Amino acid sequence: KQWYQRRVRGHHVDACVGAAALFSSKYRHLATELARADSITVDCHKLLNISMQCSCVLVREGALLNSSSTVTAPYLFHKYGNNVDISQRSFQCGRRADGFKLWFCDAVDDLDAQATLVFDRAAEMKDIVAGDERFTLLYPNSPTHICFRVTGREDIDYETAVEGLRQRGSFIEYYVDYFRLVPVNPAFTVQVLKEVLDLIHDVVMTEC
Repeated sequence: KQWYQRRVRGHHVDACVGAAALFSSKYRHLATELARADSITVDCHKLLNISMQCSCVLVREGALLNSSSTVTAPYLFHKYGNNVDISQRSFQCGRRADGFKLWFCDAVDDLDAQATLVFDRAAEMKDIVAGDERFTLLYPNSPTHICFRVTGREDIDYETAVEGLRQRGSFIEYYVDYFRLVPVNPAFTVQVLKEVLDLIHDVVMTEC
């Protein structure tokens, strides 16, 4: 921390996914280190399952938003100053509705429950993948992402595998040389995961 204070002028954390833990009373402790940052970004349209686009920037010093985002545009803003034009404190003056969308979704739904569900299911589903000898679990300490390979098949062409899955009505994300799942959709249950794993193994063994 002392090194940071001496050498870093501004510490920004791109917490677009992981910061969803802030909304979960059960998993909020995972995000405590974010308090050291000068600013963080959160993409609420990801793990919180809010419609695109709903992102926010949280900063330690609010005055920085005025100094970095203020522009002179008489046709957009009033003449009464920044106390009236709160959009002067935003990187995208026309995106103020993002904040309302986040507030509204939390009012009519339960973002605590949604965030907690993602972390709970990710932990449960990683255990299922780890216990299936057909697959090798990667990055077991990732709190939200389930990453894995088909055991013994290092030669997979993942584009071919994903296309084969699409032809069978399923889409699975991949990253270079492994499959990746993030259980955001509440309908993605353990039973669905098991069916998807069976499908992946079948496609890989018969088409790749």
